[in-house]
Amino acid sequence: MNNSISIQDDFVFGSVMSNKRLCQQLIQLILPELKIDRIEFPTVQKAVHETQFSRGVRFDVYTKDQDGVVYEIDMQVRHTRGLPQRVRYYQGRIDSEMLKHGQQYITLRQAYVIFICPFDPFGLGLHRYDFANYCRQDQSLALGDGRTAIFLNTKGTQNDVSKDLRNFLDYVDNRDVENDEYVDELRDYIQNLSKNTEWRNDYMDNKTHMMFHDEDVREEGKQLGIAIGEAKGITAGKMEAVRGTIELLRQTGMAEDQLKAKIRQ
Repeated sequence: MNNSISIQDDFVFGSVMSNKRLCQQLIQLILPELKIDRIEFPTVQKAVHETQFSRGVRFDVYTKDQDGVVYEIDMQVRHTRGLPQRVRYYQGRIDSEMLKHGQQYITLRQAYVIFICPFDPFGLGLHRYDFANYCRQDQSLALGDGRTAIFLNTKGTQNDVSKDLRNFLDYVDNRDVENDEYVDELRDYIQNLSKNTEWRNDYMDNKTHMMFHDEDVREEGKQLGIAIGEAKGITAGKMEAVRGTIELLRQTGMAEDQLKAKIRQ
């Protein structure tokens, strides 16, 4: 199972980032200009629940530093439409969480939404794309609303980030990285997680759940159904999901009777 585990998996990524020290190191690696003395224990898979008037959202990793600055980090594996709009929505929900009833707007702290992408979201070959609000007529004038969106691209080709950050992005991209202390820590941490039976079971349960419930997978299945006929497409999509689930469970070395029970579940 060890070889099949990648930090690109959001469950794995969340498990690693639940380690306060590793999470703080990553944030400092991405934002070296900031002085981060400490962060809260990261909230993994933080849910901001749906209301009558708004859609719910689940953040992969959510934490604050000593000054109340919010950092939300997501592993975005699929290059789906609407990533910029997703950032916009995330930032709005973060603001609504931050600003309590009766508080003034000036009390809103800075917030960083960071997407780690194993693809180039904007096609310019950059390892990182940073976005903030500026005046269109004079870009030296910043709005100063405290919101920043960062897209990290593991497929970058430019010499535009530090060697340490590039090593991390190469590791996320499942490339071999040598002589990097932080990457070595991440690799060792995941290896230790994979030896934990309870964690392995949670990992496989999550993989199975996401295979059937992930929004993007459902959308892909919908498009497939349109292409080959609705009834036939539904059958094909379910069978493909079952085959994928069986293969994932077999990688764990699960006994055949347990495998059958898990598939029935």
